[in-house]
Amino acid sequence: MSDKSLIQKWMREKRRQRRGKKRKGGGCSIAAQGACACIIGISLVSFIAMTYLPSRMRAKTWEKHKGEKSAGSSSGGSSPNRRPPPPLPPSNLNLVPQVKNAEADSVGTSSSAIDTSVLTSLTFYTEKECQGVAHKITVADTMAGVYDFCGKKFPNNMDLAANLKSWKAEGPGEIELHLDCGRDNYWASLFPDVDGCTNFWTWPMTQRVRIRPKSYLSTPQPLYPHARNSTVAEYHIVYSGESSRYMGYQAQANYYGFLVSNNDHFGRWTRIMSAGQVDDLAQQFPTFYAKRHPFSRRYGPLNKADGIVKWYASVDRPKSEVIVLIDPDNWMTQSVRDIAQRVRRGQGLAQAAWYSGSSLLTKLWKIVCKERCNEQVYATAVPYFIHRDDLAVVGPLWKMYTLMLKERAEIDQAFSAQYRGLQIDWGAEMLGWNFACTHAGIRFTVLPRVQARDVDAPVSKRVEGEIRMIHMGRAWMPKGYEPAERWRHTEGKEWSYRGVQVWCKCNDTADKIYPWPVPEGTDFQSRITLEYLKKSQEKFGKIPDSHLRPRNYHEPLA
Repeated sequence: MSDKSLIQKWMREKRRQRRGKKRKGGGCSIAAQGACACIIGISLVSFIAMTYLPSRMRAKTWEKHKGEKSAGSSSGGSSPNRRPPPPLPPSNLNLVPQVKNAEADSVGTSSSAIDTSVLTSLTFYTEKECQGVAHKITVADTMAGVYDFCGKKFPNNMDLAANLKSWKAEGPGEIELHLDCGRDNYWASLFPDVDGCTNFWTWPMTQRVRIRPKSYLSTPQPLYPHARNSTVAEYHIVYSGESSRYMGYQAQANYYGFLVSNNDHFGRWTRIMSAGQVDDLAQQFPTFYAKRHPFSRRYGPLNKADGIVKWYASVDRPKSEVIVLIDPDNWMTQSVRDIAQRVRRGQGLAQAAWYSGSSLLTKLWKIVCKERCNEQVYATAVPYFIHRDDLAVVGPLWKMYTLMLKERAEIDQAFSAQYRGLQIDWGAEMLGWNFACTHAGIRFTVLPRVQARDVDAPVSKRVEGEIRMIHMGRAWMPKGYEPAERWRHTEGKEWSYRGVQVWCKCNDTADKIYPWPVPEGTDFQSRITLEYLKKSQEKFGKIPDSHLRPRNYHEPLA
């Protein structure tokens, strides 16, 4: 309905009310008619003003209120112990992916609705590391927050999509990345305070961005329970992953292990899930969802560092003094409380990495180091036990070094070949962790036998109680156990000395077939793997098929 129509409708309603009052003897007297007309005129002006008050004025009122509330706060980065400024109004939570069109999403994103002093912007550059010709956009340059690359140019008339090499987001909001011009097809995000200058990669290819005026990190996640806890646990166990068939049963069994190992008595547990939205498993398993970084599709393990950084940047940041970082395939078998109690500022504990003692580690550090280049590099692996405040420093460095190693390995074949002995292709996040801790000056006590890998020698009965977790991957049943033949794998023949391989997370039926029962004589790692798969499903129920876990076994939710 047009503005004119709304006003005419309002006036007709006022006339109807006046006629009703006159019939009841409640109309204006002749002497008071002028006053009545004045009142009606004032009411009409008030109605128009209230109905059509510019959204820009409302935004300024909100910004003034926000500024008064946060007056006196530090302008520097957020601290794990400091509460952030009051969050902006919360965004909606969608468990089902929704594609919004520009018109439907125009409210709150038009340039007239936002104070220009706090606009979120995105600057494009023709060279990496935010160098070269620059082209900056704000929501004022978009159509309801949306900016398609197709047909756009840099100021020097170079095609934007063909010459974009890096970009940088600034302001209080976030930038959604979409795959196609002309329609929303979300796949990643950029965050000003988290990502800074980010190189642009042509796969996956971004062709549309959507500027959001506020960051979802400024609002508590409704399904994440720990932000509402009235007590603070001694330690917090956390891992990062995605929403996929491959990761679904790992979340279930990992949380089951946390409970049956009694770590829930003094600790808490969080799954950091990299995706553009929360999934259905968050209703059962404590989950903080972290919108993915654009490089995470090229290298999934980047989600470890990136998820931690976003967790810390959010209003749901951890409160426990000790953080225990594990992997989704680390399934707890004993309490880790005694180890967590040994953590101090600047002093952590961890398992020895498989490459411990390699001279390549120190050699690589000398090439990529930014600080403390002559310090000892501790070759550690999960589980990492670290003080909360130390992780606040290490997290961004971990992300920086991981990206640095992966980007160079992708374009420099000689470099990649030289450090293949450290598995720099897949293990860059482990090396990135080691280098970040060295850069930050964090020392480590390296512990033996914290975890037992599936491919390690079978654990003897004598030391089973010393193992705090397994690193699962495969499971074997004893040779000669006839029922095992129905599950025998043709893959993994190099491990045939362990018995009959009946399960492997590498198999795309791993989330569907759980060999059971487990016979006597099954090795410790295989027994824990098969028991946790079966019993976690009995406790929490079968994980349903869902569009939130794409049909392809390894494919993650965007």
